[in-house]
Amino acid sequence: MTEKNKAKPVTATQVLQFLTDNPDFLATLAQKNPAFGNTGNTGNKVIDLTPAIAKRAHNEVRRIGLQNKSILTLAAENMVNWQRLHHAALALLAADSPHHLFHVITAQFPLIFDLAACHLVTASPEVYALAKADDGMTTDQDMPILCTPEKFKAFTNGSALTLGLPSDAVTAILDSPPASVAIIALPDKLADPVAATVLVLCGRTPTSFTPDLANDLLVLLAEMLGVALTAHLERMEMNA
Repeated sequence: MTEKNKAKPVTATQVLQFLTDNPDFLATLAQKNPAFGNTGNTGNKVIDLTPAIAKRAHNEVRRIGLQNKSILTLAAENMVNWQRLHHAALALLAADSPHHLFHVITAQFPLIFDLAACHLVTASPEVYALAKADDGMTTDQDMPILCTPEKFKAFTNGSALTLGLPSDAVTAILDSPPASVAIIALPDKLADPVAATVLVLCGRTPTSFTPDLANDLLVLLAEMLGVALTAHLERMEMNA
């Protein structure tokens, strides 16, 4: 059995010979495929590629324009988020009492970050006592949610940061099941009462908080809150 000959590459000489034998080939190709350009008066050109080149350049300009628009949009969103974080920091600094601090969390954070609700959930009796001990000034709505260590572990799922749809353990503790949540642990390097506490941001929609969301600003927010809460706990101990 003879082996089939492998296909040989077409040479320039063969192409020229084919065009010589078929003088109408290029004109016919241009008529059937507009990408090869205008079939009218093209001077000394065999095929006018100007329309195809122009179309490609137009598409490239459009692609670059969309990319730049995306970068500008992202930069604008980052600026808004940093402004929100700045406003939250000012609100925490202005909180001169425990009840004012808890009110900032439950009442002002939702306005600043466009949330459905915001809560402080803790397994620490000290944090709960801080709110209770403030001469009865902390309202029921502003009170942190106290739960057992077992429920707290299930609530956080043992993670320092949870983003996405709420679990059954989360909806069991919160009064109103949120569309989505961000559960951020306060810094574990701080005192135990603070380390056993999480900040819960409740989103307005299922896509408000998703697992792929950048979390740097959320962690910074939790760190600032942790420092503020620690300061009030230390002040309460000094006045005891």
